[in-house]
Amino acid sequence: MLTFVAAAQANLLDDGSFTAATSGSQVSNSAWTLTVDFPDPGAPSDGSAQFQGGFANAENGSGGVGDGGTGIWLKSFLGNRGGDTNIPTANADLMQSLVAPSSGDYMLTFVAGREANFTADAFLVQLSSGGTGGSTSVDLLTAPMTLGNIGGAASPALGGNPLSLMLSGVTAGDALTVRAVMQGGRDFNMPGGQSAFLDKFDLTLVPEPSSMLLGGLGLLMLTATRRRMS
Repeated sequence: MLTFVAAAQANLLDDGSFTAATSGSQVSNSAWTLTVDFPDPGAPSDGSAQFQGGFANAENGSGGVGDGGTGIWLKSFLGNRGGDTNIPTANADLMQSLVAPSSGDYMLTFVAGREANFTADAFLVQLSSGGTGGSTSVDLLTAPMTLGNIGGAASPALGGNPLSLMLSGVTAGDALTVRAVMQGGRDFNMPGGQSAFLDKFDLTLVPEPSSMLLGGLGLLMLTATRRRMS
């Protein structure tokens, strides 16, 4: 019995693991845009989200768990700080768009983490097409996940919770957009972690079954030819 394994597909996103980003800032140094607000007047330079190294260690696919990789840190606790409703809520929007190179289905994978007291009106990741593919999203407030800091050495969520989205029926040339949103973040006003984390975004074109079969047959023929030559 033969089993054909599809070749790994290239990540279509620019810097899906944020390795080029400036830690402690909103500067991506890539095609990502991170839009934040600064809700707490007591910390006017403290944005509601930032690229952060050290603890957002979700690079376990490249450098091993705890390699100090950079991820997104979302800080809901800056909104309504100390229970003060005169302080605005915390909001953040991460986005990257690109042109679909081929028609077909696209899969987005990423890792997420949420601490137990993270509080917001919305926390989601969305994959959308400006053409025929429509959009799909995952609600990260309700998605099953192990709670905790995804980088803390003692965290049960070290490395993050792997999640995925599939967008079907995309037409070549469509604008594809990956977006992560936190809306209405606010201080839980009790001790305990109130952060959320995102990392390792990977967008790929899903190979068609016929392509996988042809690739497998080609490999089989090459193997057979080498055996005859030897």
